[in-house]
Amino acid sequence: MKNIYEVFDEFEEAKNKKARMSVIEKNLSKTLVDVLQLTFHPGCQWLVKEVPDNYKPSIETVPGLSRCQLSTEMRKLYLFQKGNTTAENLTERKQNELLIQLLESIEPREAEVVMGIFKKDQGVKGLTYEFVKEAFPDLIP
Repeated sequence: MKNIYEVFDEFEEAKNKKARMSVIEKNLSKTLVDVLQLTFHPGCQWLVKEVPDNYKPSIETVPGLSRCQLSTEMRKLYLFQKGNTTAENLTERKQNELLIQLLESIEPREAEVVMGIFKKDQGVKGLTYEFVKEAFPDLIP
């Protein structure tokens, strides 16, 4: 299974909408669907908008061999979600610490995907709300 950023790289290289749909179909996974939903669903709002100043991406991580994967760390994103009681009760300092731990535990490119979720934009050419709605009609309103 490819990392989400690898799927996004392939998606961006696709020449047209049909090719982009094909990339999504052949790389379909729970993690990809979750990333798309958390990024584009208007009901998912985030307390975090920017990378913390003291975040230091790992320069020693070999792609595909980090100690943690995005697929396992996604379960922690509730700690940064607006409206979540636990997230809303964290101090800004504690939330910042938890975010840095999460981002530094995964590959830097996967950390970019997490920040794309928080910004509601993955920065991938052609990957829009409209595209996701067409590809997954029941995923987002």
